[in-house]
Amino acid sequence: MATPDAVPAATAPPDGPSPRPTPSAAVAGDDREIVISRVVDAPRALVYRAFTDAAHLPHWWGPFGFTTTVHELQARPGSTWRLTMHGPDGTDYPNVIRCQDVEDGRRLLLHHGSGEPGDAGFEVEITFLDEWAGTRVTLRQTHPTAAKAAEIRTPAVDAGEQTMTRLQGYVGTLRERWPAELLEGVEPGTEADDFVLLRVVDAPRELVFRALTETEHLTRWFGPAGMGLRVLSNQLRPAGMLRYAMKPGPEESYGRFVYRRVHAPDQLAYVVSFTDAGGEPIRHPLAATWPLEVLALVTLTAHGERTLLSTRSMPIHADEAERATFRAGHDGMVKGFSGTYVQLDAHLQRPR
Repeated sequence: MATPDAVPAATAPPDGPSPRPTPSAAVAGDDREIVISRVVDAPRALVYRAFTDAAHLPHWWGPFGFTTTVHELQARPGSTWRLTMHGPDGTDYPNVIRCQDVEDGRRLLLHHGSGEPGDAGFEVEITFLDEWAGTRVTLRQTHPTAAKAAEIRTPAVDAGEQTMTRLQGYVGTLRERWPAELLEGVEPGTEADDFVLLRVVDAPRELVFRALTETEHLTRWFGPAGMGLRVLSNQLRPAGMLRYAMKPGPEESYGRFVYRRVHAPDQLAYVVSFTDAGGEPIRHPLAATWPLEVLALVTLTAHGERTLLSTRSMPIHADEAERATFRAGHDGMVKGFSGTYVQLDAHLQRPR
């Protein structure tokens, strides 16, 4: 994994608090090595799948602010993984990764490079071990020379720790990490419909959780710019309801969250709906086949004094036409959420 030379590289248990991610250890066995290790709070098979399945890897691969396009990925000896990492400044970083050895669920031995002439690349061994809190993932880079390892050690470790935090946040949103009763109404086998967004927020996790849930915070940032939020009621508990009004034009529009899980400071689950003035769900005013209800699964993962906010949204009690409309809306949702999160960032940076 690269930026462009560095290989970077928490989900709560269903009925208990989510431990803070075990810090990465950057300890090398020799001067050519860079080693990053962390316990990820998820079963080994699931963590391994997040590394080796093209449906998962693009959502978390790379440091904060990066996105990834997967062109080719098969976890078998002799295969080649071809990825392009897109930096926050628009720079593209090609990744050509040759899979040399695989112990299914336990170990990957890779040769990582850019595919550019003159790039010798480096070896990467990734191991997955069961540990009490989940899975210990260890990434061991071996560079051609000690000088090369020394040159990139600091950015490689920083990038790796950010990527491990993104991995933890992402696997925390996966459906299988949540109790079945919280997924009521979700159609099995429709994971491809899910909308996934990871965003790093420059504030501590406890403060971010409060900003997501408390009226005094929500009125200062939530919703599209310029609409103004009016909180009608806020019952922050399972089966409780947040009801709000916005003013996109001459008339107010209404919405609600019905909470299914409230677990400070690391998890929220709630069902989002447009509503009438009395709080009853109604259709999207501009899209008749938009799902009547959308379930959001949210995790907050601490990264020092910053927080990774990870959200997975999915239609519930929906038919195929509604799911198709939701899938088609993913790009628009990226833009909408991104604008709203800019307001969250600004709110959290204001003096308190």
